[in-house]
Amino acid sequence: MACLSQTLIILALTSSSLGAPRDNLQQRWEEWKVKYGRRYSDLGEEEERRGAWQANMGLVEAHNKRRQAGFSLEMNQFADQILQQRHPVFPALQPRTAARADDTEAFQAPPPSFDWRSKGVISAVKNQGTIGSADAVAAAECMESWNAIKTGQMLNTSYQEIADCCRAHNDTVFDCVHNIGGVCSEKDYPALTGQCRNNTCHPGLQIQGGKRLPPRRPDLMITALLQRPLMVYVDASHVTFQLYGGGVYSDPNCSTERVDHALQLVGYGQKEGQKYWICKNSWSSRWGMDGYIWIRRGSDECAIESYVSYPY
Repeated sequence: MACLSQTLIILALTSSSLGAPRDNLQQRWEEWKVKYGRRYSDLGEEEERRGAWQANMGLVEAHNKRRQAGFSLEMNQFADQILQQRHPVFPALQPRTAARADDTEAFQAPPPSFDWRSKGVISAVKNQGTIGSADAVAAAECMESWNAIKTGQMLNTSYQEIADCCRAHNDTVFDCVHNIGGVCSEKDYPALTGQCRNNTCHPGLQIQGGKRLPPRRPDLMITALLQRPLMVYVDASHVTFQLYGGGVYSDPNCSTERVDHALQLVGYGQKEGQKYWICKNSWSSRWGMDGYIWIRRGSDECAIESYVSYPY
C-alpha cells in the first residue's frame, strides 16, 4: 500500500474503529513491543510507530475477517512500519547459461507434492538483517542444499561473503561465486567488513556456475525442483506480503515484471484445490509460517515463475 494511503488510514484510525477499548489497545501495544523487543528513542518516535502499528492492525483485522483471500495476515515484526513499495530489482541477476534439454526433461508423472525439507537438505531459516541482500542469502541456501544433496553434508556458507564480493559484480550471483573460486564457511569469513575479503579464508563450497529456466514454465520448474531447490525472484513490495501470516498467498496488485526480493524454492503442494510453491524467506522464523510462505502456483504470481535459476 502506498505511503499516502496508509498515512490517511493512520489519521482516520481510532481505538474505537478497531472495536477495542483504549486500555485494551494499549495492552496489545505493550505486549507486541515486548514480543518483538521494541524500544524507541523518544516519545515522538513511539507515537509515530504506534500510529503505523494501529493502522496495520486495522488492515490485518479487516483482511482476516473477509476470509476470501486464501491466506491470512498477522502483526509481525514489520507491523510498526509504514509499509510501502520497496525498490525494484531488475535481474541482470540471471545466469547466462540456460538449462539444457536433458536438465529439464519432464518426468512422466511428478508427485502431487514434494518438499526438500523432509530430505534434511534445507538449512535453518535465516534473518538477512542489516545485510539487506536477499539474493545473497537465497543463493547461499541453494548452494548449501545442492552440496548436501551431492555429498550428504550440510555446510553453512557465508552469505556475507557473497554480498561483499558479488553485489556489484558484472557476473550473476552463481557465476560470480564460481569466478571467485567458491564461498567460505560462515565461521571462516570475517563478518560485517563491507569489503570483499574472500582471500582471508579457504572456500568450503565450489560450483561450476548457474543456470536459468525459461520464464513461466511451472512444469519445468517442477522437473528442476525434483533435483535440487531453486532460487526465485518475486515482487514482495506489498503490505500483504510483508504481513503474511499463512495460507496460499496471492495479490492482484503483484507485478510479474518488477521484482525486489529473492527466495529459496524448496517444494510444492496443493490445498483445497489451490496449487502453491513452498518458499523459504530470510526474514527470520518469526515471519510467515515459521519463515516460509506458500505462493500460488501456475499463474506467475508476483513473478515467481519468471526469474528462476539454480547452481550446478
